[in-house]
This record gives sequence, structure tokens and C-alpha cells, in this order.
Amino acid sequence: MNPRQRVALLAPPVLIGLMYVVFKLLVSATGSAFVGWYLGLVTYWVTWCTMLPLTLIGWRRIKALIRPRPLHGWGFALLLIPIVGAALYRLVPGMGYEKHALWMTLLYVSTAFGNGFFEELLWRGVYMELFPKSIPLRMVLPTMAFALWHYAPGAVSANENVWGLIIGAAALGSVQSLLAKQTNGVWWPIVAHAIGGLIMVLL
Repeated sequence: MNPRQRVALLAPPVLIGLMYVVFKLLVSATGSAFVGWYLGLVTYWVTWCTMLPLTLIGWRRIKALIRPRPLHGWGFALLLIPIVGAALYRLVPGMGYEKHALWMTLLYVSTAFGNGFFEELLWRGVYMELFPKSIPLRMVLPTMAFALWHYAPGAVSANENVWGLIIGAAALGSVQSLLAKQTNGVWWPIVAHAIGGLIMVLL
């Protein structure tokens, strides 16, 4: 196992622990659960979802992973599952987003695109690139870590059903991993994640 693979395996528990602290500190510093939550997400996107992939796989491989590829066969069904799932998921108590002002709605919309792009790059792209022949390390580990990571932002939101969020993320991550494997890239997982996120925040 090379050093980059070791870093990828050690990153999830460090990410979850540190980001939990970051979210708590930002909420405390801003005096607002929403503002602290949003700033925490931006911190996560910039540090863990951008800098870590750049360090571990490089810009050239990132460009190759996000290049649109043809979708065929059961890939169409995999693409629809997160979108339909997001609409159904909104029926779970505590999964709504309270939007009291236009600026909050706009920030929520930006999280749909931000999470769609950055999370798929990290949790699907990096692991499929570093562990191409290992299903447990390419798909199972990052899916579990992706689900557990949601505890950090969920813990600072008063209206969040944290366990529902984790279970939903595990289901989403499983489908997204299959979609990434089927297409050998993260373009379609990004699309599915972003559309599902928009449904979650706008409905």
C-alpha cells in the first residue's frame, strides 16, 4: 500500500472528528446554527473535498473523473434512484429545511451544487482512483465514511434528524458508488447528487 492510499484510509475518522469540532466552533462564533453550519460546509468543501483530492490524485485525474461519459443500461435506473429517493426522503420527519428568507434559500441551493460536486469528487472519485480493484476500499469504506460524516453537520442543526440523515446518506452513497463504478467516473453521480439536493431544499 502506497502513502497516498494510507492517507485516504486514515482521512475519514480525522475528517469526521475535526469537522464536528469546526461546526461547533463556527456555530458558537457566529451565534447562528445556520450560518455556522453553512460556513462549516464551505470549510469542508475547500479543505477536505478540494485540497485532499488534489493532493492524493492530482488535477489531471480529477479532470478525467469529472468528464461526462455516456450513460447506458442500468445506469439510467441508478441515476433516477437518488432523485426519486430525495423526493421520498422529504417525507421523513425532521428532514425539511426551514427557509425563512430568500438569502437562506439561495444558500441552501448552493449546498445542493456544492455537495453534489465536492462530495462526489472526494467520496467516490478519490477512492475509485486509488483502489480500482478493491470493492471494499473503493465502494464500501467510502460509503460508510460518507454516511458517518453527516453526523458532524447534522449535530449542529436543531431541526435535523441526525440518524435519518446518516441512514439516508448511506443509501445515497451506496447507489452513487454503483453509478460511479458503472460509468467509471463521477459526472453522473455529481448530477444525481445535485438534483437530489435541489429537490431536498426546494420542496
